[in-house]
Amino acid sequence: MNMGKRALIVGASGGIGRGIAGRLAADGWHILAQGRRSMALNETLEAVRQAGGEGQTFEAELDDMSQVAALAAWAREAGPLQAVIWSAGGGRSVATGPEAIAEWERTLATALHAPMQLAAHTLASLQATQGAYLFVCGMYAKMGVARMAAHCAARHGLEGFAKALFEEVRESGVGVTLIHPGFVHSRLTASDRLDPAKMIRVADIAETVAMALALSPQACVTELTVRPQRSPYRPGGTG
Repeated sequence: MNMGKRALIVGASGGIGRGIAGRLAADGWHILAQGRRSMALNETLEAVRQAGGEGQTFEAELDDMSQVAALAAWAREAGPLQAVIWSAGGGRSVATGPEAIAEWERTLATALHAPMQLAAHTLASLQATQGAYLFVCGMYAKMGVARMAAHCAARHGLEGFAKALFEEVRESGVGVTLIHPGFVHSRLTASDRLDPAKMIRVADIAETVAMALALSPQACVTELTVRPQRSPYRPGGTG
């Protein structure tokens, strides 16, 4: 058991973030849960309690760097911090052109600048505990998709940042892990083109996070790709 350890989970009101929160709570972690909506955060807190754990919540908009700094300060003030888990940030489909610029700026702020600045604000805390960063990044870090330019750019950037951060902090005992899930069955991936029965379970990603955090201080999983065993595309789909 990891009784007393604290994990800050960013995006904890979403499907994957909530699954991670419940899984770590079952191992005795105290959960610091960030989200954008109080009702969804309360549901995450209830899932944490049902798993036998305790937690606190904090509302913050991730495209506002002053709120990201406030989130980091709140997490530090809660006590020793052993893990920062990023499971947030998305982009909307938009064609490249002048009208896309505002959405690009929002996406890059939320999905790239925010995790970088959060790491900067919390690094001293994780160095003190020899803790770990985990970034749930995704397959957009490995590909280009039409009309998703900023989201792909943000994910590619987050992958590069995490790899550089590991080289910078590894000698101080801080772990940095990238997790790239394929299609995970959640509200955000609902589509007539996809068969939910063949998609990755949220519990699979939560278990992967728990495994990465359970390794000895002599080992760090730096990058993991989790794909559906069978293609989830229905007949006539592509991908």
